[in-house]
Amino acid sequence: MDKFYVQMDSFSRQLIHDYEGVMKKIAGLGYAGVEIFYALHGGYTPSELKDFLASIGMEVIGSHVELEDTDEQLKYLPDTGCKYIICPGMHIGSLYEAYRAAETLNECGRKARSVGMKYGYHNHSTDFLSFGNKMIIDILIENTDPDLVTFELDAAWAWRAGVNAAEFISRHPGRFELIHVKETSADMEPMKFLKFPTDGERPVIKRGPSGWPLLTPEQEEALNKALSVNCELGKGIIDMPSIKKAADAQGVKAYVVERDYAWTGDIITSLKADADYLRAL
Repeated sequence: MDKFYVQMDSFSRQLIHDYEGVMKKIAGLGYAGVEIFYALHGGYTPSELKDFLASIGMEVIGSHVELEDTDEQLKYLPDTGCKYIICPGMHIGSLYEAYRAAETLNECGRKARSVGMKYGYHNHSTDFLSFGNKMIIDILIENTDPDLVTFELDAAWAWRAGVNAAEFISRHPGRFELIHVKETSADMEPMKFLKFPTDGERPVIKRGPSGWPLLTPEQEEALNKALSVNCELGKGIIDMPSIKKAADAQGVKAYVVERDYAWTGDIITSLKADADYLRAL
């Protein structure tokens, strides 16, 4: 693989202390660009961010944006050169909500297309739960317009749900333009311990400067334990070569590394190892 990107949540906690310095280190590892995480723009205007990244050999491939922030970010992102605006996930608890979510994705897709971008949806393991004989993710794929909405398959979340990611990609030709490259050393249940107050429909999550949720000490400990299964690429249970083969056959546009846990003890050396693995893949 000669071109790959990295999700900024992988190093967001370092980024808030030295935006330019950390970005330059990431560029030096060979990443072609970044996927923005919760509006971590470094205080740059859109054109300034585009120019800064270009000066170090990178670009913005996409941005994870909560639904309620879509309109605001669609004003900022186009001039960065960003190609995809991606919903990081939804809380879907019924068949009705699944079909309504598909309508919402189409609506966001029309907004994104009006400014020259494409809308995407990123899965978690809960998107592979079923209502009747249909998984949530299948409902979303089958009821969204391919011209408006694409999907970013998170390989680890799929595998943790017991789904063969390569086979799933092949079942839905042309619907996955982005792949989240993430390794896992074991199956795990959805992170039910991360409970937040709701507004009656969806969780209300307060976030810190890095974009990560503000957690209690107990939640932080449980989260770190859960994320520690994000091990070195190629050393876990995910068959990355088969995923790449299936995704390449379907015309995937970008592979994006998401590193939840620095298995080396340092995020930069962990991301370097990820880059080295992908170059050889």
